[in-house]
Amino acid sequence: MNKLLKCLTITLLPIITIGCASAKYIDHNGSNSIVNVGQINTQDWLHAADQLTESLMLSGAIQSVAGKPKVLMIGRIKNNTATHIDTDSLMKKIRVALNKSGRALTTTAVGLDGPEDASSKAVRELRTDEEFNQTTIPGKGNLISPDYSLSGKIIQNNARAGRIKQSEFAFQLSLTDLKTGLAIWEEEKLIVKQGARASVGW
Repeated sequence: MNKLLKCLTITLLPIITIGCASAKYIDHNGSNSIVNVGQINTQDWLHAADQLTESLMLSGAIQSVAGKPKVLMIGRIKNNTATHIDTDSLMKKIRVALNKSGRALTTTAVGLDGPEDASSKAVRELRTDEEFNQTTIPGKGNLISPDYSLSGKIIQNNARAGRIKQSEFAFQLSLTDLKTGLAIWEEEKLIVKQGARASVGW
């Protein structure tokens, strides 16, 4: 029995080793990243987010007043592509950059489909709970209303010529002044990818 177990271990070890050896770390924004023609990859998010953030910063649409950042809410980001994607991946990178710049802070207490983080409302519901020290619960009138809303759309267009397939992804964003309802900044960045179809499948 021991000989059989030892034999199986020796036989399976190369298979396990080969499976583990196929994984490696790479530069997420480098040339070794996987590129899918019909899908949005990590480097696409990074490239689009960097370009859109740079455009927004240079536009001067968001300026802190007396060192006080403006308050930004995230509106609806429509996905008009062929696949399900997490649009938060794009918006999170832009939000982080704006936050670090000191120009804007994002409110998570307001959202078109409900708050991103319901904790602000949940903690206020403790006002009627006698088990909590009421002086530690936020009073009325402390939540900050947003100054701007950032909304957008991601559009995909496909083209094919013989064995060559091309996908174009358009990242569109608009910054709306919530006092006036006017879009004070708009931008579109394109990601275009092309590849050859395999002899069998795609």
